[in-house]
Amino acid sequence: MKNNSLIIDVRRLLPWHKRYASNTSTAMMWAVWLLLWRPLLIVMGVVSLQKQHVIHKLFSAFGLGVEHGVSALLACVVGLLLWSNFIPSKVVKKTPAKKMSDYVDHFDLPVQDIKQGRLQKVSVVHHDDHGKIIRIE
Repeated sequence: MKNNSLIIDVRRLLPWHKRYASNTSTAMMWAVWLLLWRPLLIVMGVVSLQKQHVIHKLFSAFGLGVEHGVSALLACVVGLLLWSNFIPSKVVKKTPAKKMSDYVDHFDLPVQDIKQGRLQKVSVVHHDDHGKIIRIE
C-alpha cells in the first residue's frame, strides 16, 4: 500500500470473519438488486416477442435521454470552467493589526492596564451596568 494514497485500504488487516461477512453481504445485495430488475426484463422480453417496434422506440428514447444528459453534463463542465477562469473571485482583505492606541481609544482605559491584561494568563474584566469595560485586573 502506498504511503501517500488518498484511498485507505486496510481490508487485509481485518479478521477473516469480518471480511467474509462483508463479502457475503455485498454479494447478497447485488443478488437482490438483480432480482429487482427481473420483472422488468420479463415484461420487456414478452413485449419484444409480440411488438418489436415498441422496444425499438423505447431504446431510441433511452438513447436520446442519455444523449441529452451527456450534452447537459458537458455544458455544465464548460460553464464551470469559464466561470472559474474568467470571473474573479472575491479577495478576502486582511485587516491591519491593531495598535495599542486603537485599544486605548476604544476601551477608554490607560495603556498600562491594557498591557498588564495582555501579559497575564488570567484576567478579570470589570464592567459597568451598561456593559462597558471599566477595569482590568
